[in-house]
Amino acid sequence: MHILYVSGKETGICADSKPSATMLLLLLLLLTTAATTNCAAASSSSTGHGSDVGALLSFKEKISHHSGVLDSWNQSTSYCSWEGVTCGTRHRWRVVALNLNSQGLTGTISPAIGNLTFLRSLNLSSNTLQGVIPPSIGSLMCLRRIDLSENMLTGVIPSNISRCISLQVMAIGSNKGLQGSIPTEVGNMPSLAKLVLYNNSITGTIPSSLGNLSGLTMLSLSYNYLEGSIPTVIGNNPYLSFLQLSINNLSGLLPPSMYNLSSVYYFYVAGNKLHGRLPSDLGKSFPSIQRIGIGQNRFTGALPQTITKFSRLQRLYAGFNSFTGIVPSGLGRLQNLEVFVLDYNMFQANKKEEWEFIASLTNCSRLQMLSIGGNRFAGKLPSSLANLTTNLQWLRTPSNYISGVIPSEIGNLANLINLDFSENILTGTIPEGIGEATQLTQLYLYSNNFLGHIPSSIGNLTGLSELDAHGNRLEGSIPPSIGNLSKLSALDLSSNNTKRNYGAIITHNTAWSILQLTGRTTSFRSW
Repeated sequence: MHILYVSGKETGICADSKPSATMLLLLLLLLTTAATTNCAAASSSSTGHGSDVGALLSFKEKISHHSGVLDSWNQSTSYCSWEGVTCGTRHRWRVVALNLNSQGLTGTISPAIGNLTFLRSLNLSSNTLQGVIPPSIGSLMCLRRIDLSENMLTGVIPSNISRCISLQVMAIGSNKGLQGSIPTEVGNMPSLAKLVLYNNSITGTIPSSLGNLSGLTMLSLSYNYLEGSIPTVIGNNPYLSFLQLSINNLSGLLPPSMYNLSSVYYFYVAGNKLHGRLPSDLGKSFPSIQRIGIGQNRFTGALPQTITKFSRLQRLYAGFNSFTGIVPSGLGRLQNLEVFVLDYNMFQANKKEEWEFIASLTNCSRLQMLSIGGNRFAGKLPSSLANLTTNLQWLRTPSNYISGVIPSEIGNLANLINLDFSENILTGTIPEGIGEATQLTQLYLYSNNFLGHIPSSIGNLTGLSELDAHGNRLEGSIPPSIGNLSKLSALDLSSNNTKRNYGAIITHNTAWSILQLTGRTTSFRSW
């Protein structure tokens, strides 16, 4: 998941202890005053508003296609009235903002953009601009915000962008042709609060100079090719609230300093090669944490019991690691929990008390997803599963060693979209009450030991698109009500003892992508 937030201003200072609001305000004032002074000095040497109109016309010349937004860009009207152009109130003929996001711009960015020396905001995001980021960007000493995200830019981030000493927000994400490394000089930008470089092709390491950005609140570098370890200095900023480093090639341990990020609410390092154990006192860290993503790494050890102290936690993604032990039993304290994913680790539960986390989760009224597949859970499926919140949409326990039966009250989970009990050793019948979960679109019960008939209430699941119950011991006739499932595109009931009475089903449904009712090979396919 990616979040781009570039409005507002958040800043702070790095000190041995958290500074007071007065000290923070003073630093902001000093930084703003210094940046404004330098900006004014640089702008005073410019040639005047004639250079602005010339720069805009040069910009237009490099644009080969647009939505019509540049039609007004002609000298029959004042350039301050051109669409996307904003001039200042103090310097009425100087361009202070250029906002052309989502305007179908094709072409390149003219180097003449560097002549707009009073420019404070440049937004060219969500277009199809190509070519390089012109180094002349470094001449914009008044620039506070730049957003070039979601284009087709190539080349590298020019190192002299660090000359934009007033810059608070740098958003250059989702340009897959953008390569090279993050310039070390970026760490010398005193006003920078948000650095957003996700979904590019950036290589190299995370510069340790980023630790100099004492006002940094957002660091988003996901979906690149960064390698090496996470610099310890990143954890020294008490005002960093959003950290997204997922889907890179980062390795090593999480620096202990990371656990000192007292303001962080969004912490994602998923999809890397990080390893090590989480500290047992993890609950003392991250007092503001809302979302944690540590999946697809090489973490080991237990999931600390102290995570139950994260009172604001909304989402935890910890799948695809090598965590062991039992799941903390006090999860019910997490009243804001929405997503809890532990897939494909080595968690275990054999005794009833080791399944207590399920009963505890019944207190989490906002829970939408519970996914614990691919672990070593065994013993009987807790009946308390049916008492989870009715807000639950995803319930997944596949590829474990769970026995017992599906609770007859499973239909109480009326808003389920995805229900997956596949590849366990569950027995008993498929409960009739399952037909009360009328929002289901995917139902996976395959590779278990289910007995008896397929309940006719399955026909109530009118939104169902996939039903897979192959590899069980089901018997009897296939209920004709399945023919009412007009959205069903994949049905697999093979490797059971059901009768071959599926002519009516095929007659009533022509949307099949896969229909497999007998044997071990597909017997009917319609595209």
